[in-house]
Amino acid sequence: MFPEEIDFMSSPRIVSEREYFTSVHKVPVTIRYGKRKRLKITLDEDGRVLAFAPIYMPLKDIDRFVETNSEWIDKHRSKLQDKVRLPSIDMSEQRRRARIIHARASAFLAVYDGKKPSRITVRYMTSRWGSCSSSGSISLNIYLLDVEPELFDYVLIHELSHLYYMNHSPAFWSQVEKYCPEYKKSRQALRKYSIPKK
Repeated sequence: MFPEEIDFMSSPRIVSEREYFTSVHKVPVTIRYGKRKRLKITLDEDGRVLAFAPIYMPLKDIDRFVETNSEWIDKHRSKLQDKVRLPSIDMSEQRRRARIIHARASAFLAVYDGKKPSRITVRYMTSRWGSCSSSGSISLNIYLLDVEPELFDYVLIHELSHLYYMNHSPAFWSQVEKYCPEYKKSRQALRKYSIPKK
């Protein structure tokens, strides 16, 4: 979880940015001031600290908040360093991958004895490996070719299970487990991959 935000009164909409190093741990921070009521810190995909602050918030308050959360920063930076960063790909490569993913999904469905999707599409998604619509259409991430075959199968089973339950209830996970007994390990393994942003 992210550190708890701290309250501050909202101010007129003026947006600015500055760089600074914290007083004790000398953590480099990018402060982005804007029209908001709370101070929030997060890490970008390269592990840099971003502080989103209300306009006119004193630097000492931002410094104190970042320093107080230095352990959180170190912990999540360590996780980012362990991630496998997937490469950016152009449209030609995306089309090639889409054909392969379609073929693999079709081969899987040929022997799958559960509910079948109304349609399968393959597209670029930054934060999800797959999705299932209420109409029974399944979308798969173009980056599924970069993960292990068993993780590919897990994502497909996960989305197929949504054809039974459009939620993540215990019944849903029982449906997933029916076809993927090691689904918890697969979920954890997928977290090591970092999909590039557009």
